[in-house]
Amino acid sequence: MPYSNVDPRTFLSLRWKVFIYLVFALAMVHLIYGYYSYHSLKQDSAEERLELAERDFSVLEGLVATSYDRLLELSEIIPLVVDHNAKGAATPSAYIDALETLFPSLAINGSMDAIYFYDGAGELTTEQGIVVDFPSSVITTVIEEEEPVKFFHCFGQCLRFVAMPVTLVGNKTGVVVVGREMRDIILEFNHQTGRDIGLALQPSGSAAAARLWTLELKYLTKKAENTALLNRLVSEQSISLGGGAYEVNVEGRRYQVILKPPEGAASGRAFWILIEDHTRSYIDARDDLIQRLLVSGAGLFLAALFLLTVLRSPLSALARISALLPLLAKSAYEEIRLGIHSIKRSNLFEDELDLLKHSTLDLTEQLERLEQSLLERALHLSERSDQLEAERDFVTSLLDTAETIIMTLDHNGNIVTLNRFGLEALGLSADEVKLLSFFDLSHDKVGLDEHQRLMQRLFNKQETKVQVETAIRSKNGQMLQVSWLHSVLNIPDSEAQVLSIGLDFTERQQAEKQLVWIANHDPLTALPNRLMFNDEVARALKQHSGNKDIIAVLFCDLDSFKDVNDSLGHPVGDELLQQAAERIQSVICHDGLLARLGGDEFTVLLESRSSIQEIEDVATQLLKAFRESFFIDGYEIFSTLSIGIAMYPENATDVTTLVQYADVAMFDAKERGKNQLRFYHDERGSERYERFSLVNDLRRALEHDELKVYFQPQIDTRSGSVMGAEALLRWQHKELGMISPAKFIPLAEEQGLIIPIGEWVLREACKQGKILHDQGFYVRMGVNVAGQQIMHESLLSSVQRVISETGIDPKLVDLEVTESFLLRQPEITIPKLHTFRQMGMSLSMDDFGTGYSSLSYLKKLPLNTLKIDQSFVCDIGNDPEGEAIVKAIIVLAKSLGLGVLAEGVETTEQLAYLRAHGCHLIQGYYFSRPLPVEAFVDFVANQAVDISAD
Repeated sequence: MPYSNVDPRTFLSLRWKVFIYLVFALAMVHLIYGYYSYHSLKQDSAEERLELAERDFSVLEGLVATSYDRLLELSEIIPLVVDHNAKGAATPSAYIDALETLFPSLAINGSMDAIYFYDGAGELTTEQGIVVDFPSSVITTVIEEEEPVKFFHCFGQCLRFVAMPVTLVGNKTGVVVVGREMRDIILEFNHQTGRDIGLALQPSGSAAAARLWTLELKYLTKKAENTALLNRLVSEQSISLGGGAYEVNVEGRRYQVILKPPEGAASGRAFWILIEDHTRSYIDARDDLIQRLLVSGAGLFLAALFLLTVLRSPLSALARISALLPLLAKSAYEEIRLGIHSIKRSNLFEDELDLLKHSTLDLTEQLERLEQSLLERALHLSERSDQLEAERDFVTSLLDTAETIIMTLDHNGNIVTLNRFGLEALGLSADEVKLLSFFDLSHDKVGLDEHQRLMQRLFNKQETKVQVETAIRSKNGQMLQVSWLHSVLNIPDSEAQVLSIGLDFTERQQAEKQLVWIANHDPLTALPNRLMFNDEVARALKQHSGNKDIIAVLFCDLDSFKDVNDSLGHPVGDELLQQAAERIQSVICHDGLLARLGGDEFTVLLESRSSIQEIEDVATQLLKAFRESFFIDGYEIFSTLSIGIAMYPENATDVTTLVQYADVAMFDAKERGKNQLRFYHDERGSERYERFSLVNDLRRALEHDELKVYFQPQIDTRSGSVMGAEALLRWQHKELGMISPAKFIPLAEEQGLIIPIGEWVLREACKQGKILHDQGFYVRMGVNVAGQQIMHESLLSSVQRVISETGIDPKLVDLEVTESFLLRQPEITIPKLHTFRQMGMSLSMDDFGTGYSSLSYLKKLPLNTLKIDQSFVCDIGNDPEGEAIVKAIIVLAKSLGLGVLAEGVETTEQLAYLRAHGCHLIQGYYFSRPLPVEAFVDFVANQAVDISAD
């Protein structure tokens, strides 16, 4: 019934208002909750994907580390193989031979893709497989530190390398570098994780901030599909040089792409690319959110209906449920859920109808999950089928590209399949192969019966593997040397029963023959080398052992050959060696063996000689042959021979000693004036051995404290005091006793030992001078400076270091130099002398007058003292001319303002003459012999000098 003053607005029942407000409030809450849940789920999913990506990168880094370990193990095996093959003589050529032999098989089985060898000088001597510009700094580091180095190369090609130091003959260090491409890591990673992976390279010359589309996709799984995906990514987003994680949508699917530079690669040079399709997780999250919203909406709807009405009768509800069940066959799961949730009942307690509703919902959920699982399984099977097809195509391609004959045979030996290389090598067509058996091929008859017997045992299952080397003729007539490996295939219901792999080693066999020739011959003259010559001498010694035949080795050396090389160049020198070899060969003809040992050294083996005169006649003919000049490139060259001869059994009975004695005799001929022959004599060999031993002992003399410094006092006769001393080197040999300086000083100069020995003498003299100065004695220490020391660039720094370390006053140091070396290169020596004077040291010219005395240079030299050589002093009282020279030197020194000191003064008459003419500084046996340190200190302390010549 209407009321007056009724609000004209449309009437709406409070029940409906409550229903609307409740639905609105619940809907807002659920929408907010749904959005928050969706955002959290999306964030958790992204974090989980990043964690999975980090885990996959750890797997990838583990695969790379494992691969490096395998390469390291492989590189450690190579020196063992070389040592075994070369019997301990690990020369660079032995490594080259081993690497050329090992690489093909290692490359075929996938162990490596590149191998290089560097000799002891860091020079590349061989490279096999993929060639890259390998950094020389890595080789230098390996040689210096003698530790293996891992290196990742990603310029044009991506390879991982291990550089392994190896020990060569002569205690040198070489480097073996083993490399492998990244393909195996890509495939293994994809196999382990199922994630798509790729590797992109920066092309050379690209800008530093290049975008991804300028990179070269070196490897990529599912290349066609993923290349389109990457193009979509770079067209929509900016890619950082440091990589990162990126999301991209393609055709309704969502992908995560992660770019990360490989460890060891330069920034921006290469990227690992990991791709994951996470569409499923995104759809699941979305469906879950929708389901939650629908469920909550359905609950809201039911709650609202509960406020409006009571559920209809149970039979009505049952009928509605029964009407929904047929929808299961149509997969209308969402419709069933909506229908079930739309059924409302007003009963307070649950009954069988409610259980039926729940069971229907459970059945719906289970059927939906089962259907989804079947769909996923079908998708997985489809993907696996595609993968197997790709693997089959890969294996087929591998068989066709392998440079090896690969065929399969049935149980009767008929050919089932033959790869493309086999068809080309044997000159057959695919149709011809189907009509042939293995033994229908043109096998060489040598070893054919044994080959057939072994193959029959293989067909009878008596063997599982047979390896045979045979020759087989191709259709074009070429005879191929093939190494066969026949293996039984355990493939049920397959026509192919045997796998036969044939490796053509024809070229390797020819190369081995060439290497044998090279190993035994000199490449310049084509003559036998040292190795072959020694083998022939050993053969001759064994053959003639016990009889009276004489065997002789002639060691021939070209005189002045070094001058030809230095003045006319090595090409002329090489031609001279070739003509010399021809001339020697023309003399000995076929009566002896001629070999070149190296450089300008030739050896001749003469067998079955009845007399020494016969051997001498051959050598004499050789000397005569070389009296004629050589004409090379317009030059007329005279080069004679020096010949040394050693004989069996008179001089030696083994190869090494016989050749060594001939060498000694040759040096004897050189020392006696060249262009002559000399037979070996024991005394000359002993002299050379003694000299060799003395040189070796001299090298260890400093370490064994065998060198001593003696001091010969220098007396100022005006005061009778010791004004100085000359430091003289002595060698107290542990077995030979005291050795004369005249005997070992020339050896030290010849062997370059005079530099460290000279510095040691200077140090010892300065130490003693400092000690005497601290005790109150002002004694100047004279130290001889050899010619090699003067010319050496380290002399200045060496003297400065000794002065600084010993703390001696430079004024107490007198450096004695000889005029012959000072005047040899004055532009070098004179500035050094001025430097010494500036440091405060004094300078004396030793043995003045015995060499080439230049008065013009003498006035330019910053000298303090001239020392009169004892060869002039000993003439005093015996030779008026010698006395005149002594007097002239004294006058010259005084006129130049120099001091003068006489050496070798032994008699009263000599002392008196020197003092009478103004020379008051005296050194010699008259006052004292050279004294060891202790006696010299006592001599200085006592100042026991008797001046009796006054």
